[in-house]
Amino acid sequence: MIAFLEGKIAFVEPEGVVLSVHGVGYRVASGKSLGEADEQVRLYIAEVIREDKYDLYGFRTREELAFFYRLISIDGVGPKMAQKILASGSEAALRSNIQAGDLGFLTSISGVGKKTAQKIILELKGVLVDNEETMSTGENDLLEALMSLGYQRPVVVAILPKITGEKMEERMKQALQLLGRTR
Repeated sequence: MIAFLEGKIAFVEPEGVVLSVHGVGYRVASGKSLGEADEQVRLYIAEVIREDKYDLYGFRTREELAFFYRLISIDGVGPKMAQKILASGSEAALRSNIQAGDLGFLTSISGVGKKTAQKIILELKGVLVDNEETMSTGENDLLEALMSLGYQRPVVVAILPKITGEKMEERMKQALQLLGRTR
């Protein structure tokens, strides 16, 4: 799995950039500007693999990447919609609008309907604080186990609040089911 790419922006395209890394051009999608041509950048990468597609989504910060993973873990929110949501304002503004339950803000984003906005608020309200600091020992054990299976930390942290099982086996099963939906 790719955690980040560091290189020079070869081309700026309408939906992202082509990043040149040691002579290899990676097409990296983004809803926000990642930089100008010939600019040296480090992009944190989300790999989204589908049956017929392999896409790379780029972010300037690890926090944006984690927010992206939280968004795509919600039913009905795909990578393109998550990018539109992230491009709609600063991360702080998004967090405060979601915490405030502001449906109008979310529905003003192209492609986000009322039901999807309600799901986003329901799933993320109260979760967008940095929940890694408040993890229990059991959650931390589950996080470490899933990371040893190759899952990225931001992806796992995003689904932890949704896991309700009491035994480690139940929680692992739920986590793997949720993680299967985000791939």
